[in-house]
Amino acid sequence: MAEKLKVMQAMDVYLPDVDGVVNCMHNYCLNLNDKTELTVAVPKNRKDYVDKQPYKITRCKSVHVPVLNDYYGFPNLDKKFKREIMAKDLDIVHVHSPYNMAKFALQVAKKKNIPAVATFHSNMYLIFKDIFKSALIAKAINRWLGRRYNRFDEVFVCSPLVEEQLRDTGYKGKVTYLPFGTDFLPCENVEENAAKADEIFDIGKDETVFVYVGRVMKLKRIYFILDSLKIVKERGKTFRFFVVGKGAELEKLKKYAKKLGFTEREVRFTGFLPREQFPLLFSRAELLLFPSIYDNFGLVKVEGAAYKTPGLFIKGSCAGYGVKDGVDGYLSENDETHYADKICAAMEDKAALKEMGENALKNLYINWKDCADAVLARLTAIVAEKKNGENGGSEDQK
Repeated sequence: MAEKLKVMQAMDVYLPDVDGVVNCMHNYCLNLNDKTELTVAVPKNRKDYVDKQPYKITRCKSVHVPVLNDYYGFPNLDKKFKREIMAKDLDIVHVHSPYNMAKFALQVAKKKNIPAVATFHSNMYLIFKDIFKSALIAKAINRWLGRRYNRFDEVFVCSPLVEEQLRDTGYKGKVTYLPFGTDFLPCENVEENAAKADEIFDIGKDETVFVYVGRVMKLKRIYFILDSLKIVKERGKTFRFFVVGKGAELEKLKKYAKKLGFTEREVRFTGFLPREQFPLLFSRAELLLFPSIYDNFGLVKVEGAAYKTPGLFIKGSCAGYGVKDGVDGYLSENDETHYADKICAAMEDKAALKEMGENALKNLYINWKDCADAVLARLTAIVAEKKNGENGGSEDQK
């Protein structure tokens, strides 16, 4: 029997804080736990939180950042954590964020003479630009991130569009495309789920339902959705729109929806929902609204596909990458009126919309098990390349 690969997965923020990146690493860990000798290096969270995952987690000192409501790790300030990680026998380290944990992981890799790889998840330039209100500052920080990524042997991305973002940081090294998926299985009882959703969320049988699922933050462009739906409403269309998630913009968006004239029945902010209720709304919704140009993938695209729910995305966006307009989803220009046009077109041809949902399941769905298998295959190959002297890493190893 072949010896299991000894892998460290690491990032700067982790459970119970949840976003798409955390979701990705968590599902890698779930699916790699039995196939590898797994080390998970992440920051401590609130004192009352107890890890109950099937894989072992090693946590370092952290600081709570109130504005983000996340705990960020400081591994190099935690001597006990450093000793524990450095004592482990590792073949490769894989990092999902480019900050303190990435710096530490690179130190681990250098000391042990093993490869270090990273997954490039987020368009940090847009985040920095939003925070600092300056393209110049955002670009400078982005270039700093590029110098850090250049220290890795290889960086994983999910599409050519995301590779372009990575290259814009100044990264010159090797790239491999690896997909992201969902832990939801293809649904065989969509109608049953939809009926439960009607009961739980007080939805009329003939009402048209739209859904947004994700963090409630400015960069997700829920304001854009509301502006588009106002146009749809002015055209005499009736609908229910459910915003599922929590975040810094929640209260502001409630006020904005009211300002636009929406009733609480027309636009409902559910806040946090138990994950077992997601399938109900996905099954009931005719259309997923996701106009983000910030997300590099948008896991909800695959989650919706599991329940035959097509999405409406922005043409040329990473979130909409892979969607064929009018086949397995919709693509809109980056304009509220055009987005509204697409929503109205979907409402007027329910038969075509249903067919798109079937195609979304066929064309866009992938589960995390298959994704994790692809990651493991690549990690194994990189370790072999390193041992054979084939992988020299990228140009900047300082």
